[in-house]
Amino acid sequence: MSEPEFPDILRALSVPSPFSRRNFMKGAGVVAGGIALTPYLSKLEAFASPPIGPSDGVLVVIQLGGGNDGLDTFIPVGDPRYYALRASANYPAEQTLSIATGFGFHPALVKLKARYDAGKVAIVQGVGNLPVPDLSHFSSTATWMQGWGGSPVPGAPTGWLGRFLDGLPNAANEPLRAATISSSVPLHLVGAQARAAGLPESIGDAFGLDRHIKSDAAMFDAFGGFGGSSGLGPWGDAVGRSANDTMTVAAQIQPAYVGAMPSSDLGRQLVTCARLINANLGIRVLNVTIGGFDNHTNLAGDHTSQLAELDGAIESFFTTLSATFASRVALMTFSEFGRRAGTNSDGGADHGTAGTHFVIGDQVKGGLYGAQPSLAASALDPNGNLVSTVDFRQYYATLLNDWLAADATQILGRSYSSLGVFRGLPGAAPPVPPTPPALSQTMPGGLRTEPRTARVGRIGARAGTPLKRRRRR
Repeated sequence: MSEPEFPDILRALSVPSPFSRRNFMKGAGVVAGGIALTPYLSKLEAFASPPIGPSDGVLVVIQLGGGNDGLDTFIPVGDPRYYALRASANYPAEQTLSIATGFGFHPALVKLKARYDAGKVAIVQGVGNLPVPDLSHFSSTATWMQGWGGSPVPGAPTGWLGRFLDGLPNAANEPLRAATISSSVPLHLVGAQARAAGLPESIGDAFGLDRHIKSDAAMFDAFGGFGGSSGLGPWGDAVGRSANDTMTVAAQIQPAYVGAMPSSDLGRQLVTCARLINANLGIRVLNVTIGGFDNHTNLAGDHTSQLAELDGAIESFFTTLSATFASRVALMTFSEFGRRAGTNSDGGADHGTAGTHFVIGDQVKGGLYGAQPSLAASALDPNGNLVSTVDFRQYYATLLNDWLAADATQILGRSYSSLGVFRGLPGAAPPVPPTPPALSQTMPGGLRTEPRTARVGRIGARAGTPLKRRRRR
């Protein structure tokens, strides 16, 4: 039996949001029918989150659904074993966007390469699920979303960023502390009390935003006029308050939907995120998704299309983002696993283990972190997969501790060392970023060259200069 596709997995690992027009009207209809008040309507109170603080970090999460191929995203062109393993699908060195001896970006990542050259992209290599990898799309996605490194798993399923949100003031009553551009909220944004807001990608799908249809506008105004006392009893009062609060949020987020949008789905999501940040609504975490990375066939063609969309969308985000917030925003990527070291007979790559991920922003200390897993036959696992060098929870801990000023040990259930990917704290005036240094590289034959000035993140050792921890508010 085949596994479900990424959209089905995402729906199964998500909870509904009341901010889509369909979900809100469903909830209101249930109340009107006298059956019961839906849980998400009953909790909608006090939406006005305080603005983003001058030293608050904002994290934008980009999920690459399907298992992104790290070897063809950041390519080890200096290792002849890459070409031997991928004889049917590879990139000659001269076609890649070279950054250092032995490595190059995929040729579709032109704008990301330019950001790397400006010192604003950290490349984290060898990221995977340690100690035992999981090659099931569904269960591996759930594991990455949950992000728990302790034992046993506590209580009902929650996500790593949801638990971060639980630690913020008034977490249960401020859903605009986090947002995902979707009609449902994925597990990694669900806490024990907190939950992100699922915001629509287009104005037509948002409850209360589109005023062009007269009948809808009248209905929206009626809901918005509901107060604390409806005369319909406690259930009527509850839905009245919920409707009123939802309309308040609709008015707050409306500017994010005004103006031209990119043509790509991911581009629209990320531009909406940038506009939401610019509106200064107090959102600390935003989430977007792009699928299509399960490339069992035609790896070169399909993967190129997805990476080109990713590249353009990231550029659109930073073009839209106000300079006021640039030093307080970082982007990160994640995917449920990588691909196998060698290609298959269909010119694709099957489910694998370790992958390459990016952290992008003005306060990022550009360069290479972690270590590229060896492609030597003796170093691959029995299934021909790369052996991860960085646990994905160490990657998360770096973002939690160093960017969000959270207690990563409490959130992840275990202590992980920082990879040191940031040069400064959120909101600090960044120095002019230098050209990324020639960091340590894994060269053909397994030898490593390591300039004395390089500080490369590794498991078990903190890399770079430790960041001063701020007191958690």
